[in-house]
Amino acid sequence: MRSIKAQFFLTFAVMGSVLPYLPVFLTEQGLSDTQVGYVLSLGGLAVLLTPVLTSLLADLHVENRSLLAWVFVATSASLSALLACRGFWALLVVHGLFWLAFIPATSLQDGLTFSERSRRLNAGLTAPPYHRIRVYGTVGFIVPSMLLYVLMALGAPIGMSLICGAVIGVLAVVNSAMLPKTRGVLGPPSPSAEVPDPHPPADEGRSTPTIQAARRMLQPDIALFCVALWLVHLAAGAFYSFYPIYLSRDIGVGNQWLGPISAVGVVIEVFFMLGFGWLLMRFGLKWLMAIGTATVALRMALLAFVPTLTVAVGTQALHGLMVLVIHVAPPVYLNHRAEPAFRNSIQGLYAMVVFGTGRIVGVVLAGHISQASDSGTLAVFAWSALAAGLSAVLFAVAFRDRSDAPMNL
Repeated sequence: MRSIKAQFFLTFAVMGSVLPYLPVFLTEQGLSDTQVGYVLSLGGLAVLLTPVLTSLLADLHVENRSLLAWVFVATSASLSALLACRGFWALLVVHGLFWLAFIPATSLQDGLTFSERSRRLNAGLTAPPYHRIRVYGTVGFIVPSMLLYVLMALGAPIGMSLICGAVIGVLAVVNSAMLPKTRGVLGPPSPSAEVPDPHPPADEGRSTPTIQAARRMLQPDIALFCVALWLVHLAAGAFYSFYPIYLSRDIGVGNQWLGPISAVGVVIEVFFMLGFGWLLMRFGLKWLMAIGTATVALRMALLAFVPTLTVAVGTQALHGLMVLVIHVAPPVYLNHRAEPAFRNSIQGLYAMVVFGTGRIVGVVLAGHISQASDSGTLAVFAWSALAAGLSAVLFAVAFRDRSDAPMNL
C-alpha cells in the first residue's frame, strides 16, 4: 500500500500548491469576482465529464495506474500553460483543461484503494482502513505551502504555485508506475455491501457498471444522503473559491500567508482523519454527518458576521470535521453500499452528480453574490451558512442508513 499512500500524498500536494493561491492569482490577472466565479466553476463542470468516464474504464478493467499516469501528464501540462495565459477567455479555457485533466485523480485513487484493500483482505493479508490511507493526502496538502511561503517571502510571484503543482504532477506520473495492478482484480462481493435485490431487473446482468451504480444511488436513503451532500457542496464550493480572496482583500493577509493559513486547518484535519473510525463508531453515520454539516454552517456564519483575522484563522479549527463529512465519509459510505462490479463507477457517478453540479452552482452563485453585494465575500459566506444548515437539518431529521450490514472501514 506504500505506492497508494504516496499517490495520495502527491495528488493532494498538487491541490495544496494550487487551491490556496489560484483565486488570488486570477484576481491579480484583472478578473472580476463574477469572472473568477465562472473560471473556478469549471472545476465542477470537469467533474460532470471525466470521473464517470474514467471510473467506468476502471470497472471495465483498464488499469487504474495507467489512467492516473495520463491524468498527471495532462495536469502538469495544463498548469504550465495556465501560467502563460492572459485575459478572461484564455484563463477560462486553460483552467477548464486543468480540471478536466486533474479531477478524475481522486475517484480513481478511491476505487483503486478499495479494490486493493478487498484483494488483500480476501487473500488473508492486512490492509489499513481508507481514512488511514487518505491521511497521507492531508499531509501532502500541507507540504507545498511551507515551501511556497519561503519562496513568496523572498519575492516570488504567486504564479510560482502553478510551477510547484506542475513539478509535483511529474512526480505523480513516476509514482503511478509503482501502483498495484487492478486489471481483472475485483474479488467477491464485499461483506459490507447491501444484500442484492432478490428480484433484480431483467437486464441487470447486461447493464453497464454506471447504470448499476445509478440504480443503487436512487435507493431512498442513498438519494437523501446525496441531496444533503449537494447542499453542503454549495457552501464548500463558495468557501474554497472565495476564502483566499476573503483573506487577501477583506482581512488584508499577504499572498505568502495564504498557504500557511490553509495549512493550519489541514494540520488539525490530520487528527480528525485519524479519528474518523472512532467518531463513526461513537456517533454513527447519521449524527456524524448532521454534526459535521452543522459545523460547516457555523464556520460560514462566523466568517460572514465576524470578519476579523482571529476568526478567519480560528475557524480553521473546524476544517477537519468539514473534510470528514465532505471528502471522507461519502466515498466510504458509497463503497459500503456498492458491489465490486461497480465499485469505481459509483464513486465517479457521485463525483459527477453531487460534487460536480454542487460546486458549479455554488461557485457561480458565489461570484455573482460577491460582485452584486456591497458586503462582497461576507454575503457569500452568509448564504453558504444557510445551505449547510439545511443540509444538517436533512441529516438530523430525515436520514437513516438502510443497509443490512454495519459499515466496514
